[in-house]
Amino acid sequence: MSNPEKDVSDQSVKEKTNELRTKYPIFTAILDRIPDMDLKEVVSVLVLVDPVRSVLKAHATRLSFIGEDKELDQMVEEKINELKKKYASLAGILERFHKMDLKETAIGLLGIDAMESLLKLRMLVILAS
Repeated sequence: MSNPEKDVSDQSVKEKTNELRTKYPIFTAILDRIPDMDLKEVVSVLVLVDPVRSVLKAHATRLSFIGEDKELDQMVEEKINELKKKYASLAGILERFHKMDLKETAIGLLGIDAMESLLKLRMLVILAS
């Protein structure tokens, strides 16, 4: 088992950011900022994880089970537009969702979980300092 104090450092945040940037390029715009975020920024992005995850799940549902569904597509589009208006930093990511196939959407779901973990790690580093 690893030493928790060793794992919670600025260096571990940077290393994890580099690893995730390679695995989940769709989130690069956010990932690049995480090592330098203050607590307020971390928390503000962290609270966006669930709405983004919900949009990805709705898109995955459509691709997996439903197929063409104009009502669901409209609901997803409205949620994307609402999030883009409130959080401009997510606009580039959100605009790509409709173009994603099922494999890309699955990678996005893994990426949002990984980004959430990285944000929590950054928060721990900030709180420990």
